[in-house]
Amino acid sequence: MARDIDSFRGGNYSGRDARLFNEWEMIDRRYQDDDQCEYIIRKRNVANLPIMYDIVFNVKTITGVEPPDEQGLQRPIFGKEHTMRITLPNNYPGSDGKPEFMFITEVWHPNIRYFGDFKGRVCLNPNDRSVYTPLVEYIDTVISFLTYEDYHAENEYPYPEDLEVAEWVLNQAEPQGWLSFEQD
Repeated sequence: MARDIDSFRGGNYSGRDARLFNEWEMIDRRYQDDDQCEYIIRKRNVANLPIMYDIVFNVKTITGVEPPDEQGLQRPIFGKEHTMRITLPNNYPGSDGKPEFMFITEVWHPNIRYFGDFKGRVCLNPNDRSVYTPLVEYIDTVISFLTYEDYHAENEYPYPEDLEVAEWVLNQAEPQGWLSFEQD
């Protein structure tokens, strides 16, 4: 059975539509048979090309913390399936049209907003990246966030997205060794 993208191959795309198709093709190629990650197209433009994706990650990560115990420690709570939405604005891929990355499921990571407004927002420092940075590079960075191979918790540039989670990482998770967890 042909995949959805196969019917779009060979199309005569230019400008933004060419970029949208190339992004889709890279995402499809990278994650079509990946156990850690899959994608769902949530919205398309008038040319029927994706402008909104849900990326479903099947990796173990921290989704929250338990209430403090007698010693004041808040142990991590783990989950295995997490969904992030990528929205490509009308002016994508222009320098003022950065993609938006938001988790729609709970993730506890200093570079993902857990508390307050914009809960779920992922800080991928798009201003430090080129407009040519492919979406798969951002997605791979998020995988490294979820597995805690990559995180920034120090209150210095590039700054954590969630200071409360960052404080927990520095004061509890790192000293207790909770960030070195095995993938099931």
